[in-house]
Amino acid sequence: MNPENMSMLDVHADALERSVTKYHEFIARYSKNRNVVYGFVEGKDDPSFYRGFIEGVLPGDWDVELWPAGNKDKVFEIYRSIDWRKFRKSRICFFVDRDLSDLVPESMPSDRNIFVTPNYSIENDVANSSVCKRLLAEVYGLDSVDHAELDSAGELFKEECDKFCELLALIMSWIVLWKREGKKPCLNDIQMKDIFQVVIVGQTPRVGTKINADISAYIHNQCNITREASWDVSNIALIVREGQNYRKYARGKYVFWFLIEFCNAIHAHSCSMFSKLEKPPKIRTNISHKTGMAIVGTRARIPELLKSFLNVTYLDFISSRAA
Repeated sequence: MNPENMSMLDVHADALERSVTKYHEFIARYSKNRNVVYGFVEGKDDPSFYRGFIEGVLPGDWDVELWPAGNKDKVFEIYRSIDWRKFRKSRICFFVDRDLSDLVPESMPSDRNIFVTPNYSIENDVANSSVCKRLLAEVYGLDSVDHAELDSAGELFKEECDKFCELLALIMSWIVLWKREGKKPCLNDIQMKDIFQVVIVGQTPRVGTKINADISAYIHNQCNITREASWDVSNIALIVREGQNYRKYARGKYVFWFLIEFCNAIHAHSCSMFSKLEKPPKIRTNISHKTGMAIVGTRARIPELLKSFLNVTYLDFISSRAA
């Protein structure tokens, strides 16, 4: 039965045949008449990024409904649950992170309505100098400083974030090796605050590792993985570092951590960095590594690859409806 003509009883009867909860929710919400497009993302924080990007390109009388599926596998499970003979692919899209799939191949369907981030995750694309400057001005209260000084802070973030990603290369190389060995580490157990810090050198924030930090031993212990004597990460590290690949393979949540830490350091030492300030301004919105994604998501520009994807999916569907 075509969903455009489904009654509510038909909708729920169809949903009962499915095993995916989010699919049930989607079917129950599906409407042929409302100006709505639909999408599935991985985690609960992802809508903070994607909704703003999508709403920014949709016509004013159109809306988007997004469901966090839980992880990439569940996103693809929903994709496979949908009978595409009945639904328009350009109206229902799926947004997933690339992660380390270039180095640890995984089975991922490829389709015109599946968006895969160009880098590790969507956070990699929004943790940039432009977002850093907006956070400093709009959240950390530094909007009164000279534009040139704020530009300098943004450029400094770009430089130090690049160094941070390079420092992350060893950690990401070990993660690749673990995954190739069939291990399933919880990457949230690797706490960036235990390994890295943003310190002020002169009057400039710089990233570095903490004194006496044995990174390899730490991450194995945190992830409860016994390091085998035969494991050699050097060849993987060469690939991760080649041609500045370390930017692409840096885990997005780690990069996001650095963005917040960098802004915190700038604010704490703002009087010595910005000529007009006599004391650090009041922070206007409480921001943390947990709450920051929602705040940053509204201040990031849409990545070009995502914009192109939305043009050939949602906007193409809306155009066909208008015709």
